[in-house]
Amino acid sequence: MKTKIIDGKDLSAAELAETGRLLYLTDPEIYPTAFASAENMGKVFPFLAAKETGMFSPRNVLVARCDGEIAGALVGCNANEWKKGDLAEAFSKADLPLPRSAEDAEENYFAYEATHEKGDYLLCLVTSPSHRGKGIATSLLARYLKGKNEVSLECLADNPAAIKLYEKAGFETVSRYEGYSSPGTPLVPVVRMVWKKPLVTVL
Repeated sequence: MKTKIIDGKDLSAAELAETGRLLYLTDPEIYPTAFASAENMGKVFPFLAAKETGMFSPRNVLVARCDGEIAGALVGCNANEWKKGDLAEAFSKADLPLPRSAEDAEENYFAYEATHEKGDYLLCLVTSPSHRGKGIATSLLARYLKGKNEVSLECLADNPAAIKLYEKAGFETVSRYEGYSSPGTPLVPVVRMVWKKPLVTVL
């Protein structure tokens, strides 16, 4: 197995679409509400990625390619924009109808995160189901953290595998609260975690 980490700016349109379909798996509330299906997200994602200052700008994306396949993806943001109507515009360009619930996800998650998150923020990290257990998420995370001083993230509280991965990388839980859920469903518990660059001790 040969794995290579690739910057989003080096992905083709087809690879961006594949990345979008994979990122759909990162949260059971946000992406189904915003895109309705993985196929939709794959078709829409290249148009969202075309916004240089947007959350899904290729400069925010890292992809792990394993034996020619996209095996994992990470999106890390810093001072990115999300304007009301960005989803509708991307769906229109993809010649797809906007899901009825998409505006809720846009207003209460994407636009909210873009406004309230300061500094480096890990938006999402995912490994393809067929490539899990091979260290791909660890490799993507290590590449992303390189050169950073502090990074924050939100993780579903009922995802112990992800929490363990982040803790192993040096993240610490700083708070717990209720995060975004689709309209009409209970809010989901999340943990906020922060990573800080280790201090170098000179003896």
